[in-house]
Amino acid sequence: MLRFQGIHLYSDPLTKTLDLHRVADEIRAIFSNYNTIISIDVRPPFLQYTLDPAYLAVIAESIASIKISELKQPINGNQAETRRFKRPSTDSIAYEKDLITNANKNQGFQQTDSILYDGFMMQRLLGTFIPRSENSVDDVHIIFDSRLTCTFSEDDWRYHGRAIICGTPSIISTTGIVEAPAKPRGFYIRHMQLDAFSSHERGEEGRENDLKKEFAGRYIDYEDPRVGSIATGLVLQALFFFLTDGNPFCDDKDCRLFNAHWQEDLIHCQIENPTFCEKHLGYFKLMKERG
Repeated sequence: MLRFQGIHLYSDPLTKTLDLHRVADEIRAIFSNYNTIISIDVRPPFLQYTLDPAYLAVIAESIASIKISELKQPINGNQAETRRFKRPSTDSIAYEKDLITNANKNQGFQQTDSILYDGFMMQRLLGTFIPRSENSVDDVHIIFDSRLTCTFSEDDWRYHGRAIICGTPSIISTTGIVEAPAKPRGFYIRHMQLDAFSSHERGEEGRENDLKKEFAGRYIDYEDPRVGSIATGLVLQALFFFLTDGNPFCDDKDCRLFNAHWQEDLIHCQIENPTFCEKHLGYFKLMKERG
């Protein structure tokens, strides 16, 4: 059974309702319930913590190069060679520079949810910045980031937004918490009704406000005070990736390791019923027995 020497949480200052110190306290408490003491610390944004400022332009260009321009074409697919030598636009590189710099200074730079990034390529890129002294299975690096990470599915041949990419490092997308799980089915039906029958004078903003009122509490929105509870569950999933040899998710909707594809399921397993199934409780019991 793997014992963590250090769990490192990297903050996302762009998400104002996310208190990672509180998340860290909750993770410690969960493990301590089973007589397991873990070391967990909260750090500045990952690139602020690890990046030499002299390489800002290089990393900005590297991140810009893994933006997804075609939903139905994987970046590492047949066009990989063409893409590899196509330099991102100057504006795209400048955007990433601003995102890194302003986020590091906590200036409230607004990341747009319309920009998608290949999650596995992002993971490989950020993994190269992990300090050598902490680049082992004993240290778990969990990066909170506002970029919307995606993975390509061959089931429907398209990219899908993800709230979490598990591994080294694990990436938790604060935008993905909002955008990746689908909202209630009725939300989309009502949206189409409002688009079809509402007065154009109301405008898109007015219709969105009506929808938010009608479906209040049934999905996680930006600056939602419940995002901390969601974050705790995702950190647990990142840790169980290592505890279970790469299989962190549960099929039981009453387990907080459930891989929720709907916002209502996410709220249920992380906020309404934040517990573990018997199978995954067994891992804690095993750690307790082994001391």
